[in-house]
Amino acid sequence: MNSSANAWAVIVAAGRGKRFGGGEPKQFAHLAGRPMVIWALDPFRSHRSMLGVTLVVPPQHAERPPTWLSRLSDGGVRVVPGGETRTDSVRLGLETVADSAQLVAIHDGARPLITSEAISLVLAAAGPERGAIAARLVTDSLKRADANGLILSSVDRDGLWRAETPQVFPRQLIIDIHSRAGTDRIHESDCAALCQRYGVEIQLVEIAGPNTKVTHLADMALAEAWISQREPSTSTDSSGT
Repeated sequence: MNSSANAWAVIVAAGRGKRFGGGEPKQFAHLAGRPMVIWALDPFRSHRSMLGVTLVVPPQHAERPPTWLSRLSDGGVRVVPGGETRTDSVRLGLETVADSAQLVAIHDGARPLITSEAISLVLAAAGPERGAIAARLVTDSLKRADANGLILSSVDRDGLWRAETPQVFPRQLIIDIHSRAGTDRIHESDCAALCQRYGVEIQLVEIAGPNTKVTHLADMALAEAWISQREPSTSTDSSGT
């Protein structure tokens, strides 16, 4: 372990992936020979700043883990069951973070293209009382529509960003925020939005390269193409069986 390591990663992979289709959660679908979530997890597991990694999975998979998931657990990854919402799942993951960690990086299990370089950038931007998130400037034209898909107006994209993960926060700050949100029964789509509700400053960090969130089956082909370019010799290994 690197003596300067000061962070912990929580990989959130407890969703059902209803828009993806198929009989298994999208984050467990095989991508370039391995379950997708392993691609999302490995850059954190090997990162020099990480003290450890927690993987949050659907409760049924935590109770009856497939072989590849058992191997992750045996390899030091903390595997825990998720909750009803993403906010609940993050909170459960945070409960496993070592007290010695100063920062927590929260990442989507369905973002398999994250790189070590991007992780480093977001970690460096977080401060003692400030979070930082991977993000990307909006470059497409934006339209507001009615329920039938008819355009109502154009939206000025100036100053608009797409929020991605990882999202990094001081450990005690994000634990306290989730505790308050649980008491207040507040749920948000990401931790940045949750923190903003309680006045926490968030720094946007523009990262290079793709960081696609796999949502639909068609996204798999795009992600696999990027992985093939990055790692041309990729083949099934013991983690993907």
